[in-house]
Amino acid sequence: MSDHARKLLHQHAKTTQLLGVDFHPLGNPPQIQFAVAPQSQQQDQNTQTEHNSKSESFVEPKPVRDFAPTPASSPRPAMPTIDTASIRASYESLKDPQAKLDALKEKYTADAPHAAFNTNFTNIVFGEGSPTADLMFVGEAPGQQEDETGRPFVGRAGELLDKMIIAMGLSRESVYIANVLKTRPPNNATPTVNEAHLCAPYLIEQIRIISPKVIVTLGLPATHLLLATTQPMRSMRGQFHPFPSPPFADAGLPSIDLMPTYHPAFLLRAYTEDNRRKVWSDLTQVIERLGLSKP
Repeated sequence: MSDHARKLLHQHAKTTQLLGVDFHPLGNPPQIQFAVAPQSQQQDQNTQTEHNSKSESFVEPKPVRDFAPTPASSPRPAMPTIDTASIRASYESLKDPQAKLDALKEKYTADAPHAAFNTNFTNIVFGEGSPTADLMFVGEAPGQQEDETGRPFVGRAGELLDKMIIAMGLSRESVYIANVLKTRPPNNATPTVNEAHLCAPYLIEQIRIISPKVIVTLGLPATHLLLATTQPMRSMRGQFHPFPSPPFADAGLPSIDLMPTYHPAFLLRAYTEDNRRKVWSDLTQVIERLGLSKP
């Protein structure tokens, strides 16, 4: 194997880990799909076929920067102090939750924390959905299609997330979807720790305004940020974690149950029965915690 091939394989393995997977499944993707509402079955079957055919082709790995988890033997880097008082002042006089989110977006745009790191974007992708949602999904950063439209999760990973939401008996309009970063990193690179911390105060205020009962973090960057941990996904998914915890415990946030799970982009890369069963198990626990009827 050439040095160039080894480098590509190593980079792909690192990227797959950062998306939230701790192993590399073997074999071809099985022809199964998430349970979906009856009226959407035919459309989902067509989408499923497209996903399966695409997932078998090589996917260009995302550039890997410095979000790699700190080794267990090393101390976790100190996190910057999160001071959200001035950010909160931009909206707290308003009563309507959507008006608060709009004012928070204006504050983010004016502060432009993304100006401190390397980014090349078209639109700020702040988030969308119900401002009073009981369920909030948090991903890592916008991709190309999200950057072009200004909406989160509208590409191939977004299509799969939509299917997951429908399978839960919910709709995209009834939940809230956001990312840690609000602008697209160069070449869809994984967010760095510094970038995540610079954008964290605005995500925290989104959470404060929406006040969901459950947060589902999609992949490691969002999970590591909100839980202030470097644990692998295999030891975190499948169980609820209390949020907020330090360094966010003193931010006056409501108590929220947080469920980590794999990012839809990873599922597209490794569309196996085992991986989808794990994600569906995580989402089933969320359904039960929200008091919803199982599909």
